[in-house]
Amino acid sequence: MLTGLIGLIGSLAMTVAAIYAMSAGLVPPLLNRPLWVWGLFLFLLTFSLLEIPLMIFGLRKMAASVNPTARHVVLVTNAGYTLFAGVYALPFILLAGVSWTELLAGAGLASLSIVRFITSVVTLPNEK
Repeated sequence: MLTGLIGLIGSLAMTVAAIYAMSAGLVPPLLNRPLWVWGLFLFLLTFSLLEIPLMIFGLRKMAASVNPTARHVVLVTNAGYTLFAGVYALPFILLAGVSWTELLAGAGLASLSIVRFITSVVTLPNEK
């Protein structure tokens, strides 16, 4: 659970920093055509959603392993798993964050970190 929280906080920090950079005008947006912007959004959203069941399956297999180092691998992978929703939101925000609509859509992509955190807490075995 702690590693999931670390990933969740990292995702939040990246998202807030990217939204601040775009809203303050520190980074110029590169995508200005709505078709490209929302195409990128749909691509990242689809990829992020499809990754959830695959990662949960892999994390459960690693957690069930008899290998003593598998526990450490599961912990690091869980942190990365929750963090990566923010990593997917980062390019969208930095490339297309012209209006508040795009910034909120990027925050929505990053909010999948919460979904990832909940799925890892519910499906991974608890420490005894």
